[in-house]
Amino acid sequence: MSEEKILQFKKPKERKKPVLDKDKSFVARLPYPLTIHTLVDIVERMGIEYEGTVLPGLKFIQRKITKVEMEKDDE
Repeated sequence: MSEEKILQFKKPKERKKPVLDKDKSFVARLPYPLTIHTLVDIVERMGIEYEGTVLPGLKFIQRKITKVEMEKDDE
């Protein structure tokens, strides 16, 4: 007699909903796809930890991307 292979499936685990602190959270509708301009806008409006370091870096990236896009348009 040949052995039958029995497949056992695990029951899906119940997912716990993340606990959100209502005072420190917000709901935002963001455009898709996200752009660097959107990220800079969020940081400027909402704030972010280490804003003095992050914001200048994002602005630098934004300028660099804008420059590249403008060069593409000129061609």
